[in-house]
Amino acid sequence: MDEQLITDGTEEDIQEYLIFTIDAIDFGIDIGLVQEIIEIQQVSKIPNALDFCSGIINIRGTIVPVIDMRRKLGFQPVEYDDRACIIVILLEAELIGAVVDAVQDVVHIAAQDLSDSPVINDKNGNGGRYTSKIACIDGNIKQILNVGAVFDIDME
Repeated sequence: MDEQLITDGTEEDIQEYLIFTIDAIDFGIDIGLVQEIIEIQQVSKIPNALDFCSGIINIRGTIVPVIDMRRKLGFQPVEYDDRACIIVILLEAELIGAVVDAVQDVVHIAAQDLSDSPVINDKNGNGGRYTSKIACIDGNIKQILNVGAVFDIDME
């Protein structure tokens, strides 16, 4: 992975994002939430789990739930290849594993280069907002995830 500087903003208003791909769409997550990135591995199933919960894994003695981001974001599940990985995220003192198709890069994006994500109703008519910001980098759109909404956690 290469780090990229995207803009000339002041240091205070530049944030770092881990860019990853799901279903050929680039998403980003605040790098401060990322604990580590690990290879895809065997997941232990959980009975009666929600369809997007792949199961659990053991990371150095810590049990971590694993979420299939394709399913969580409403995309068709696929057989993952060797580029797929698990992004381990720390949310509210809990680790969560997020399976993504591929990790791309870490980028620095200034606040003025981010625009609010449009509010679009999901297939159930809810105005749920899984992306909070949109960045256009070299003509490519990067959707910044609203982690609190995606994982149903109050991030206050």
